[in-house]
Amino acid sequence: MSSLLFTEPVDFFVGNSYGKYLWRDTKIPMVRIGYPIFDRHHLHRYSTIGYQGGINLLNWVVNTILDEMDRNTNITGVTDISFDLIR
Repeated sequence: MSSLLFTEPVDFFVGNSYGKYLWRDTKIPMVRIGYPIFDRHHLHRYSTIGYQGGINLLNWVVNTILDEMDRNTNITGVTDISFDLIR
């Protein structure tokens, strides 16, 4: 997986806590879904099945994308055009 992410980068990837090392090495945003989740407080308590699970998964993916957009728009006056406080 590591060599694939380095040779063919993606927009984001989905993984559990063990994907944290891939995230650190490749700088590709990661959505933490699955088991085990050791590196985030109480994330294991959120449902990932059913209606509520679908809403949770959608929230995690969208928030990861928005975090990455905010991280990429950190140059004041140049790239901060879409750096909004309210989306």
